[in-house]
Amino acid sequence: MARCKVPRRLAATSLIRNWTGRDLSKTSDQLSDVNPEATVRASVVSILRNQEENGAIVASPDFAEYRYCWLRDGSFIAYALDQVGQHDASARYHSWVNQAIEGISELIDRAIEWHQQERPLHPDHMPPARFALDGSNVVDDDWPNFQIDGYGTWLWSLGQHLLSTGQSLLPDEFRGSVERVGRYLDAFALTPCFDVWEESGTALHTSTLACVYGGLTAAARLLDDDDLAERASTVRSQVRDSALRLGRYVKSSESDDVDASILWLATPFRVVEPSDRYFAETVRTIEQLLRLDGGLRRYPTDTYFGSGAWPVLTASLGWHYLSVGDLDAAREARDWVAAHIDAEGRLGEQFGGERRDPQHYREWLERWGPPAKDLIWSHAMYVVLCTGLAKFAEPHTGRSRSEDAGDASQP
Repeated sequence: MARCKVPRRLAATSLIRNWTGRDLSKTSDQLSDVNPEATVRASVVSILRNQEENGAIVASPDFAEYRYCWLRDGSFIAYALDQVGQHDASARYHSWVNQAIEGISELIDRAIEWHQQERPLHPDHMPPARFALDGSNVVDDDWPNFQIDGYGTWLWSLGQHLLSTGQSLLPDEFRGSVERVGRYLDAFALTPCFDVWEESGTALHTSTLACVYGGLTAAARLLDDDDLAERASTVRSQVRDSALRLGRYVKSSESDDVDASILWLATPFRVVEPSDRYFAETVRTIEQLLRLDGGLRRYPTDTYFGSGAWPVLTASLGWHYLSVGDLDAAREARDWVAAHIDAEGRLGEQFGGERRDPQHYREWLERWGPPAKDLIWSHAMYVVLCTGLAKFAEPHTGRSRSEDAGDASQP
């Protein structure tokens, strides 16, 4: 019997109604200036509307360069879906990644083999940073391809999904991909590559190492693999040692700047604890150098679209504040993000760059057109922050409130 296919928009509407008890798929324009609970619903609506039937999640529906699925974005988005009980949607994403990994299995295996043989590897020989929505590899000579952070973030997100759905064992259908990606991260953990912003391909990047650590620890647990756990420990030591010279963590092996993505060292990946003195100094430096109109920029010398403030990073800072129990600061971060959800329920990539650095904003405008008006990763981090704050309003669980808000941090 032929299976009846449900249109993607209808499927999303059904999921939304099942979660909220009423259909919000047509009311997101009424939610942007209401309470956090309502705006979270609007963001969940946006995420589900931008998930394909096969599980892929487009990075942005309105920005041509982002009409692909990145493991980095998608894995944070899947985590956000799990936080609001959208486990089926999260599972579909992870199944899509599993199939995409299977599709490039020979590419991954060859990269590992050549690395072990110390043969030269061009970035085009590496597994892709982004996939077409059908799961196929995207071949683009102009795109910085070699980025390993997304593979680590996927393993972490998959591990969190299984924990949130009560699955103590790795399903058999995922074992091959988890083993393969684990071996890939093991091989290339300390190899220079492009960073989470797809820049600087000759350095070791602190936030990339955080993602790799999160992936290795998840794979070690899922596979009961002591070698992967030992490799994760090596990565952690590399990161911690890098802070000794300046008394804080730095952007990369080639830059002593800070980068807001370094926030992920503590939450969610727990390379270090939020109370780590070097990390605390890093947060202070980020707050001092990267604030813009209440939001957070990427790094001091950033010029991309004038270097506006990113909801992804502002929410990440709020997530950190939750982990240390600073609820007022977390709410301020939440409110800043909420204020940038537009009347159509969209949440852009960044804001304020056209005022901060008009020259570089115009250069990117001429090259690619306006920045993304709806970045699905922005919605996801907003959902994560809001659901974390909501845990502080729930009855006490027997653990500290900061532990409850930081469940995402546990590998």
